[in-house]
Amino acid sequence: MLRLILICLLYGVTVVPAFAQPKAGQARLDSLLTELPRAKTDTNRFRLLYWITNEYYYSKSREGINYARQALALARRLTWKKGMASAYTILGNQYLMKSDYPQALTAYLSGLKIAEELKDKNMISALTGNVGFIYMLLTNYSQALIYSKKALKGYEELGDKEKLASALSIVGYVYSNQGDYAKALDYELKSVKLFKDIGSQSLDENSFNNLGLDYLNMADYPKALTYLQKGLNLSKTNRDEALLTRVYSNLGKLYLKIATDSNATFLKTLLRSDKANTLQKANAYIDSTVALSKEQGDLDYLYRAYQTRSQILEALGDPQAAFASFKDFIKTKELIINQQNTSNIAAATLQYEFDKKETAFKFEQQLSAVQLQQQKQQRTYLLGGMGLLGVLLGLLVFGYTQKQKANTVIHQKSLQLEQSLAELKATQTQLIQKEKMASLGELTAGIAHEIQNPLNFVNNFSEVSTELVSEIRDEDRKADRDPELISELLDDLTQNLQKITHHGGRASAIVSGMLEHSRSSTGEKRPTDLNALADEYLKLAYHGLKAKDKEFNAELITKLGRDLGLMEVVEVVPQEIGRVLLNLYNNAFYAVQQKQTNAPSGYQPTVTVSTKTTPSPLKGERLTQEGLLPL
Repeated sequence: MLRLILICLLYGVTVVPAFAQPKAGQARLDSLLTELPRAKTDTNRFRLLYWITNEYYYSKSREGINYARQALALARRLTWKKGMASAYTILGNQYLMKSDYPQALTAYLSGLKIAEELKDKNMISALTGNVGFIYMLLTNYSQALIYSKKALKGYEELGDKEKLASALSIVGYVYSNQGDYAKALDYELKSVKLFKDIGSQSLDENSFNNLGLDYLNMADYPKALTYLQKGLNLSKTNRDEALLTRVYSNLGKLYLKIATDSNATFLKTLLRSDKANTLQKANAYIDSTVALSKEQGDLDYLYRAYQTRSQILEALGDPQAAFASFKDFIKTKELIINQQNTSNIAAATLQYEFDKKETAFKFEQQLSAVQLQQQKQQRTYLLGGMGLLGVLLGLLVFGYTQKQKANTVIHQKSLQLEQSLAELKATQTQLIQKEKMASLGELTAGIAHEIQNPLNFVNNFSEVSTELVSEIRDEDRKADRDPELISELLDDLTQNLQKITHHGGRASAIVSGMLEHSRSSTGEKRPTDLNALADEYLKLAYHGLKAKDKEFNAELITKLGRDLGLMEVVEVVPQEIGRVLLNLYNNAFYAVQQKQTNAPSGYQPTVTVSTKTTPSPLKGERLTQEGLLPL
């Protein structure tokens, strides 16, 4: 969704060579493809490849990538650096449309390096903005701000107001994702004003929605309603269903907040309605969000809509419908994070609890029946003994026989009980392992995208390295081969291999951490780097929560004692300590997350972890974890 909404901002800062475009629409693509086989291996052929790539933006990304690579190879053969930078740009755009952000980032950074060599300010600003945009999509907001602000400064120096306005909007959006709504508003308002000054309305509908969302998060309901309604009207006029989904979602949240706000002034003065009607209106907006999200396959906004609908229905006093919507929210979110493992473990745990209760209940029933039967038999014996002395011997024999049978039944039931208890103990042992796997499932949600990124980088650099080897061979076969070009290609190949080693090592470290956590503990203590252990599990816990709640952001502060490293006197079981740390971190993140819901604007959730050594009167020195401080 974010890519679809902000794609216009990206293309507003994209490098485009100064070539004339032929014809329009499908006729243009047909004309370009017809002309390509006759074109010579020169800049004219590069022009054709460039525009063919552009025509495949919204249809066949694989074809677009193919032609972009051909353009890049041609520019390299022509030793035309500006063409190479342009080719890297369109290649990055194609990977972006394919949602392959690591490869898009690699392409943009490669183009940026060449643009900086050429000292081409326009290309530098454009590619810097594109890099910032990708970092924003990867939720690396610190890097996104660095590159986006560099692009902003570049367009200020160039005096390009339209691209400057786009860059302002992107910076505002980054701040909004970080929860700094005051700064977000400042940049968004500057962007809207600049667009109006230059007479451009290309981004008004998106800017209005962003402003409305910022004001909503700041609880400025009048301004939020004003901008969201403007965005709604423009979205309907332009038939922009992707943005319309966002506006409907934000309006639903706005009406819900106004209806449930302790201050009823906004209900009377702003909406001129009562609580029930306002909640019904909010529900209608969310219904529209659900319908559009399903139509577009937008799971991100679909699960948000289910969550808001559940809150609305609860406020309307319909707990059953609210619970049903909440289950849809959980189900859809599980699809997004692909976390079937956690739900399976939860189901197995519930089944275990049910079976345990059923087994205990059945045993109690059986034991009670045996005891009741025995009591009846004893009463029979007493009555018989008091009745006829003549048949005393017969009654005693009969009583003894019945007692033996009863004892046999009790013995059998006792054996069944022992067997049931043994089964329960075995099941409890399995549950401990399942609970451990549930913890692993939480970690998996956080590190899924973490491990995917380095693997994508490894695949990408491997593919690029293969192309470089092919180019080196081609150049080596030439009679007038260029040693300088071969040297340059070898340098690029060396850099790629170094990056493959780096990212491969990162992926290996993540996998090692997962295996260490999932491996059955032998209880063996060994010297352990507590600083590394504390830092690693802090990151895993944070990414696990981020995978469940993408809107949550927290500042992580580590103050790790320099003398608290791998020391022989510190021997622990790493898996057990890791699980303890994971629980502590989860509690800390939960605390700041709950505090954020009631805290005033500007509150920044912060979790601080510090370690240090303290002297002990009993045994020299001991190592302690000073604590987790949720702020």
